[in-house]
Amino acid sequence: MSNNSFSGLEMLKVAILMEEEGYNFYRNGANNTTGKTKEFLIAAASQEFFHKEKFSQLYDELSKGNEAGSEYLYDDEVTEYLRSLIENQVFNKKDEPKEAFKDFESAVLSSLKTEELTVKVYNEMYKGITSDTAKEVMGKIIEEEKQHVEYFKNLLRA
Repeated sequence: MSNNSFSGLEMLKVAILMEEEGYNFYRNGANNTTGKTKEFLIAAASQEFFHKEKFSQLYDELSKGNEAGSEYLYDDEVTEYLRSLIENQVFNKKDEPKEAFKDFESAVLSSLKTEELTVKVYNEMYKGITSDTAKEVMGKIIEEEKQHVEYFKNLLRA
């Protein structure tokens, strides 16, 4: 196993950061909108907050236990791919549209793109998890993120 593979704790740290980013993104949107859009963004923010709490609990459990048994076993290629996904897409603020929250449709579209990316990153993480507990939690969170994606798609169709 190479030194630059992500450990379980490192991946959870990334997930916690992603949920924080999502939470801040939606809160910011809610502060700049009104009515239906605002309500929608407040609800989305609270879900991100809840996910962050789940990841934080898992992080605490893992850091107390023996982390060696909970490694994410990635080869270099997957690790590099994940790292570039996270650095270039998830946390690259240059692409965040200034107009993201100008109306309901653009807010939903921005949110949809964010959630789709989150699902993509979490699916990559999931592949490398060896801990059953972590796999179960990650699986549940991926399902919830997929529900967000469907929810946003339905809002756009409405």
